[in-house]
Amino acid sequence: MKTKINPPRFGKSLSGIKTNYMKLTCLFTIAMLCTAPFISIAQSHLTRSTSLHEAYQKAETCEWLDLSKQEIRELPDSLFLLINLKYLDLSRTNLQELPARIGELKQLRYLVLSHNQLKHLPREIAELRLLQSLYLDHNPELDVAEAIHHLNGHPNLHMLSLAGDHISTIPSEISSLKVLESLELSENEFTTLPETMIQMKKLKVLYINNDPYFNLKDNFRVLSKINSLNELHIENDSMNEIPAGISQLKSIEYLFLVGNNITELPTEIGKMKKLKLLDMSDNPLPPPLYNETLSPQLNIKFRKKEN
Repeated sequence: MKTKINPPRFGKSLSGIKTNYMKLTCLFTIAMLCTAPFISIAQSHLTRSTSLHEAYQKAETCEWLDLSKQEIRELPDSLFLLINLKYLDLSRTNLQELPARIGELKQLRYLVLSHNQLKHLPREIAELRLLQSLYLDHNPELDVAEAIHHLNGHPNLHMLSLAGDHISTIPSEISSLKVLESLELSENEFTTLPETMIQMKKLKVLYINNDPYFNLKDNFRVLSKINSLNELHIENDSMNEIPAGISQLKSIEYLFLVGNNITELPTEIGKMKKLKLLDMSDNPLPPPLYNETLSPQLNIKFRKKEN
C-alpha cells in the first residue's frame, strides 16, 4: 500500500481532503494522535542513516534508521548494537523473520514492518515499552492474533496498522491494547468488529477502508459504544446507502464515506449533533442546495473524481 511510510504531517485530518490509504494522507490523524512525540523527535534533528554501514559509523548517536526498499531479508546481529534507535523503517525489505533481539532496542518509538513476509512476531516485541507506532500492514501471512497477544497491555502503543493482512476475524484480544488511539484495519475481509472493542476507551480514529465485506449497520452497536471514537473512515467499501441508524454514532465528529455508491443523503444525518465533517467525495449523489435538517456547522464534501 505505501511504498514508504514517512512521518505523516500533523493536522491533515480536518482539511476534508480525501484520504486514501495508498497515499500519505491516509495517516493524517495517526500523525495528529500518535506521532506528536515522533514529530518532536524529528524537530530535534535526529542523527539519520539510510544504510547499516552509515549507522555503524555513528552507532552511539544514530536514532533514525531507514532501510526501506533494501533487499535485507534477514537482520544482522550488528543491527542490535544501535541501542539508541528511536525510528526504524524495515518496510519492503523482504523480511521473513523479526529476531527476538528486537527487544534490545529499548528506545524505539516508531517501527515500520510493512510489506514484508512476516508470519510471526517474537514475544520480545513486548519489551519495547516506549513503542508508540507499529506498522504491521501488508504481511499477508502474519499471525495477527499472536501478534496482538504479544502486545497485550502495552503501555504506550497509540497507533497500530494491520491493513492488508488478510484478516477475516478481528481477534477479541485487541481490546487489551488499552491506550490505542488509532487503528488501521483497511484492506481486509472481516464483516464485524468484536464486542470487546467497546473496552477500548482511548480509541479515537478507526479506518475500515477497502473492505467490501464490512457491514456498517451490523456494527452500529459496537461503534456507538466506543465513546472516545470521533473519526471513522468507511471508504471504498461498496456501500449503496447510508444505513438507517447512523445517528447512533453520537460521538463521531469526522465521518469519511469516500468512494462508495451512495446516491442519497438521509435526513437522519442531521441528528448527529457532534458531526463537523462529512466527506461524501466520489459518490454518485448531487450536493444538496439546502437542507434545514442539517447543522450549519456541518461541512460536507462532495468532490468528484477527476477524469
